[in-house]
Amino acid sequence: MSNDADLDFIAQAMPAFISEAAEQIEAIETLLLELEDQPDNRELLDSLFRCAHTVKGSAGIFGLNRVVEFTHHVETLLDKMRDGGIALNPDISTLLLQCNDQIKFLVDTAADESADTAEQKDARADLVIRLRALTEDAAAPLSEPASVPASSADQGGGLRVWTISARFGPETFRNGMDPLSIARYLGTVGTVKTIRCGTDTVPPLVNLNPESCYLSFFMELETTANREDIEGAFSFVIDDCELDVVAPETPDQMLARAIEEMPETPRLGDMLVSVGAVTQDKLQQVLSTQQHTPGMPAVAKTKIGDLLESQAGVAPEVVAAALGKQQKIREAAPSEERYIRVQADRLDAVINLLGELVIAGAGATLLARETRQVALIEANLHMNSLIEEIRNGTLGLRMVPVGETFSRFRRVVRDTAASLGKEVNFEIVGGDAELDKSMVEKIADPLMHLVRNSLDHGLEPPQERMAAGKPPAGTLVLSARHETGAILIRIEDDGRGINKERVLQRAWNRGLIEQGVVPSDDAINMMIFEPGFSTAEQVTNLSGRGVGMDVVRRNIEALRGSLRLNSKPGKGLQVDIRLPLTLAIIDGFLVGVGKSKFVLPLESVVEVIESGGQHIKVDASGRHCVELRGQVLPVVRLRTLYSVESSLPDRVSVVVVNSPRGKYGIEVEVLLGQNQTVIKPLGRLFKTLRGISGSSILGSGEVALILDVVSLAELVTGSETASVVG
Repeated sequence: MSNDADLDFIAQAMPAFISEAAEQIEAIETLLLELEDQPDNRELLDSLFRCAHTVKGSAGIFGLNRVVEFTHHVETLLDKMRDGGIALNPDISTLLLQCNDQIKFLVDTAADESADTAEQKDARADLVIRLRALTEDAAAPLSEPASVPASSADQGGGLRVWTISARFGPETFRNGMDPLSIARYLGTVGTVKTIRCGTDTVPPLVNLNPESCYLSFFMELETTANREDIEGAFSFVIDDCELDVVAPETPDQMLARAIEEMPETPRLGDMLVSVGAVTQDKLQQVLSTQQHTPGMPAVAKTKIGDLLESQAGVAPEVVAAALGKQQKIREAAPSEERYIRVQADRLDAVINLLGELVIAGAGATLLARETRQVALIEANLHMNSLIEEIRNGTLGLRMVPVGETFSRFRRVVRDTAASLGKEVNFEIVGGDAELDKSMVEKIADPLMHLVRNSLDHGLEPPQERMAAGKPPAGTLVLSARHETGAILIRIEDDGRGINKERVLQRAWNRGLIEQGVVPSDDAINMMIFEPGFSTAEQVTNLSGRGVGMDVVRRNIEALRGSLRLNSKPGKGLQVDIRLPLTLAIIDGFLVGVGKSKFVLPLESVVEVIESGGQHIKVDASGRHCVELRGQVLPVVRLRTLYSVESSLPDRVSVVVVNSPRGKYGIEVEVLLGQNQTVIKPLGRLFKTLRGISGSSILGSGEVALILDVVSLAELVTGSETASVVG
């Protein structure tokens, strides 16, 4: 294949490499931060080494020498840590995190080496010097390839000849991969003794498709690398390649492998006979010895494996392989999970089509009911149940644990606290709670601002904390949990809390409120989200310019979410973010007021009560309310709130809903039942409308507004109730 063709293949496959490498780099950072808390955890250290090795090996396939060269030095340090020669400490952890940042830079600029400025090269050279100082690595200079030099391999005495057989699938070329580049990379990790190209699958010329791959190669590779290193070269084609990597084996190793590959699960002795480890006659002699041991109870008889070792001369590793085979079958390990990558925009397109299908299904059901044909109605009901299953399954594909996003903040907290001279214990709770992936991506930046704000403004320096009777290390907790059809993300610290007097003074000075007017505590707290608002005495790299918090609020509200602050002066601040679980489709409860239709999220509906107009009364503050089992329940009248043209009927219904501020009622005139609701965004003109989070198209073609039970609750319980409710 020509060099131009090689370059084309590499260009096509580069996005896949960058995506895979980004995941490995993120995993390296997470593992390093976990190792700081568990420095003796060998499993974490091994996983860390594998991640670095995977990045290096994949980069080698694509000829990215800068990534390979630098990552090799990191890998050397990690290898010495695995051998116990070097112990992890805060300085080494910081060095490795800085190295990981450099690897990320090299991967991100893989297609544009001009972005590698002299400043970056100097920083990288400094990191290499520090790495070598730790490992006492006097090997090749920085510009040399990171493959294992032949002299080093000879000195180690670990050279072995591996037999590699690789049969590539027909889709290899179409997937952007070049088998020749893999063969070339293997040549950099050892010496290719022999190589042969297989042609048995190449069809006659008349049937040959130039875009299909018919290649296979068989290679003998002399190297100090292990099986994992060699197989790593095929990581990008492993799903479309039949790979067999065989090392020279001793006779005992060959027997053990034969046992491992046996499809059936016979008795121990039968396994050893079938692979030739012992003869049938010898096995019978051993069994006879075991059964006729005089004066020995059955439960205390010598194990057959021990007898085969002592009397038949079977190697211990062969017996161990047979016993291991039996144990694996007994445990019946679950089949390994399989994954497939799907582009996000393709999944979004499926979700959009699914929404249209839900609307079309609702329309078909409406028409079926009008015909009053039982068979047609039943057929539509069955179709709608299938649509609902498809909906739930498809939406589930986009749900991801928020813990993946939360883990990114470990590094942010570590570095920010160090720059501020503060000690922080960072905790993550409920990371397995799931949220729509599109929302996870959009919430990351607001969370970043809030976490940094807690570190900078909330948590005090160690001396100040000790003077206040607190431990020197502050606590910052990032948690998530599901709550009534939404997800609650909470950022909580044990710092100063919000200085309400300072916030109020700044609000007066900036004219946000009239001089002398003192709003409620909640209103004062929310002042920090006003554009340009800041209480910092001086501008720092982190804060003080009044930029960021207003963007946080705007971004969260754009996701149909809400923010609430709970400050305890001197004890800490709690920031609650409530978000809907999905931005696509929800189960709704359809109601009517006059000719208008409204949808309530079904998860928030508690019950429905009937009430005549005379049962709804007005309290001293001007709020409408109704008595429910001896308790006063505030009520929102949609007819009055949104000026809906309607003559109030004699009998109305009150839908009782649950919200973070407690239960309240919504007065409606018609109950239209459960409805699958496809959420459509509101136009710019209506985005500031209180109590409405979106719209939906009904099967009849009518537009229904989706009520936001959280903001409606604020209208009911807030200070503005008297002017807008009733």
